[in-house]
Amino acid sequence: MNRLFLIAGTIIGVMILLMTVMMTTNQHPANEEAEAGFVVWQSYGCESCHSLYGQGGNYAPDLTHIYTLRGDAYIRDFIINPQAYHPGERLMPRFTINQNEITQLVAMFEWTASSEPVADLWPPNPIQVAGSAGLNIRAVADIGVLQTMNPDIARGQSIYSQRCASCHAIADGVTLVGPSFWNIANRAGERIEGQNAREYIRNSIINPGDFIVEGYQDVMQKNLAEVLSSDDINAVIAYLITFDGEVE
Repeated sequence: MNRLFLIAGTIIGVMILLMTVMMTTNQHPANEEAEAGFVVWQSYGCESCHSLYGQGGNYAPDLTHIYTLRGDAYIRDFIINPQAYHPGERLMPRFTINQNEITQLVAMFEWTASSEPVADLWPPNPIQVAGSAGLNIRAVADIGVLQTMNPDIARGQSIYSQRCASCHAIADGVTLVGPSFWNIANRAGERIEGQNAREYIRNSIINPGDFIVEGYQDVMQKNLAEVLSSDDINAVIAYLITFDGEVE
């Protein structure tokens, strides 16, 4: 009986989700790959923990805007190896999912994030974090600003937005999971004797457990040296080193 109830509830939940999608996004029809992504989403039971447009489980984050906030590379890497991102915390199962299915899921996330009017109206309230003082903090880089940047710095900002922004803020006094990057160009050079700011940041990316800032836990992703190239790491350092505490 309980099994039948679970199956019926799942079917109803999926129907509600699809109806919501069709009603709110009729001006932006999904392509075949995005539609296949919805099938993958259902077949792996993603809605048991996650929600789209608020429909689904409340055990894990709503993923309506995950493509905008994190990007293609982050989503792919997280699905393949979710345990690398938040060790010691509540973990997403590691599914036996293939690359084609991942591509279809990414296409679905890209579509849901860009569908109007949902893109502007969901979620209805900004997520608040410690020290945010009501600010609506976004990890999405401004394209106009990026075009005027040094190419390495622009690349670093893009990587930061995809891989770092969920845990590290760039504003003074804002605490997410890890320390804020505000004024890191000056503070990083004072962490460990004999290491300048660039060396400290590089070591923190490659060996994040070597030095833990007081008051924080050793929960940073441990495989960044594997998923980021040397050029990627150099770009991130070039971007972070611009945070010197000065207000432009």
